[in-house]
Amino acid sequence: MSTDDNAPVLRPHGEARPGYSLDIRLWKVTKVNRKARPYQLRWVVGGKVSSATFATSALAENRSSELRQAMRRGEAFEIASGQPESEVRAAAKAAKASEEEPPLRWFELCRKYVAGRWRTSAAKTREGMADGLAAVTLAMV
Repeated sequence: MSTDDNAPVLRPHGEARPGYSLDIRLWKVTKVNRKARPYQLRWVVGGKVSSATFATSALAENRSSELRQAMRRGEAFEIASGQPESEVRAAAKAAKASEEEPPLRWFELCRKYVAGRWRTSAAKTREGMADGLAAVTLAMV
């Protein structure tokens, strides 16, 4: 076992951490009867069925390919969510990073909003934007 926190933990072949499983079966993409996102991908992780729906068959096949690649790399999948371990870690890291960044102050938010829209806006739109932000700022103070 490795003592470095950044190094991946090596496990014997065929074993996974508690809550994770290497028993993964991927089913083919099917078309279901619904208008929005009619393509469904289903897979089983440790006996629990997971699924995702997509707008196009290409998107569904792409996700299927991503899951197959994770299976080929020997990644364990989380039983609760059905996601590969690398995706679970990446989501946890992103959540931690969003918690650590300082909250945006009102004035900074207004400046970013106006800077992003000012150049492409017409004069009356700019005037309305400034009036609206001024009114909201007074209400907040």
